Amino acid sequence: MNPTRPADPDPAGPGPAAPAPPVHEPPPPGAHAMNVVRWVLFAGLLVLAVLSIGGYVISRRGESAGTGKATQALYHCPMHPTYTSNKPGECPICGMDLEPIAHDAHAAATADGDVPGLVGVHLSTERIQMIGVRTAKVGRRELGEGLSLVAFVAPDESRLRRVQLRATGWVQKLHVSRTGETVAAGEPLLAIYSPELYQSEYEFLIELEAAGDSVVHRGPGAVQAGRERLVLLGVPAEEIARLERERSASARLVLRAPFSGTVLERGVVEGQYVGPDTPLLTLADLSRVWLLADVYEMDLTRVRVGDPVVFTAEALPGSQFEGRVEFVYPTVSTDTRTIKARIVLANPRGQLKPGMFGRAAMRGGRAPVLAVPSEAVVYTGEHHYVFIAHPDGHFEPRMVWVGLQTGDWVEIRRGLAEGETVVSSASFLIDSESRLKAAIAGMGAQPTSGHQH
Repeated sequence: MNPTRPADPDPAGPGPAAPAPPVHEPPPPGAHAMNVVRWVLFAGLLVLAVLSIGGYVISRRGESAGTGKATQALYHCPMHPTYTSNKPGECPICGMDLEPIAHDAHAAATADGDVPGLVGVHLSTERIQMIGVRTAKVGRRELGEGLSLVAFVAPDESRLRRVQLRATGWVQKLHVSRTGETVAAGEPLLAIYSPELYQSEYEFLIELEAAGDSVVHRGPGAVQAGRERLVLLGVPAEEIARLERERSASARLVLRAPFSGTVLERGVVEGQYVGPDTPLLTLADLSRVWLLADVYEMDLTRVRVGDPVVFTAEALPGSQFEGRVEFVYPTVSTDTRTIKARIVLANPRGQLKPGMFGRAAMRGGRAPVLAVPSEAVVYTGEHHYVFIAHPDGHFEPRMVWVGLQTGDWVEIRRGLAEGETVVSSASFLIDSESRLKAAIAGMGAQPTSGHQH
């Protein structure tokens, strides 16, 4: 019997094993309960978040409504703006009645004005009267009037004459020996002995004798040359005429006054030797004099050639002398910081003496310019500004550019228009409040930060 053999294996080899069916294990005890708890906690947190957001929104709306209500009902002290209250009453500092703060007015006040550090302010009628606010209209005025200048009398330089001789000699006789004397035209002043003049006259007579009487008045020639020599030596025309008439030379020459005037200087005495460089006498015609006035640099633009002037001398009280500005000197004195203005005055009776001191008042002047009272302009060292007064009690600070300043008025070159109203008194009080409100606005403009009731 043949034993049984095992079956041959499959040539493809054995295949993969079949997967085992999944095994479903039961959840551990309590898992379902934990899942429920987790969802409950999530729902609770969600509800809490919704409630928190809703409460925040409601609280913000309430604060906004409350703030608006407080702003509308806020009061402050007119004299102490830092004191505020949410109900009417009296200021504990000064006892004044509290006034309501209008939110719109406050916003408008902090919005206008072009002056750095200042804002517009609003004042009640009672407070305007209490602090004594006065206003003035911006208008045109002549600011050249009323200029008073220190001045003194001086001789008219165009009416000065120096008596001098162009030859050498000795003073033989002084007919005018004192300064200050008045002389008439043609009056003898002094007599001079001069051998040089005598020789020149003698040579002229020789030429006359040689030429004959018929050629005395002819053209160029020896006689004419001799006559010109005498003229160049300073011999007066009347002396030359005497030579031609009397035909006798003289070593003694008399010098006479060329015009009526006053002796201002005397440079010689009798017996003194003089030459061409020796000043003998100085005469001045004082029928017209100069008035030299000192003009400060700041007033230079107010003085023009042709302006009328009235001069009053301290030595002649009650007398006035009228003249006009003839010339303004081009240089400034380094000592007095003034400029000289020359005024011509008629002096027919000789009342005005050189050196007299007095006041020169300018009359008339420049064309009208836009001007305001000087008290209306506030100057901080950097800016000039004024407060514009509006009809509703609102005061607006505005920058201005000034020009001439004379007396109680200031010229406004830019910043204002004719007809506007400016504060002319109590500007410093309005300025203080404006600065205070500007400072409060700069810190946030929170009116509720003051004292509260």
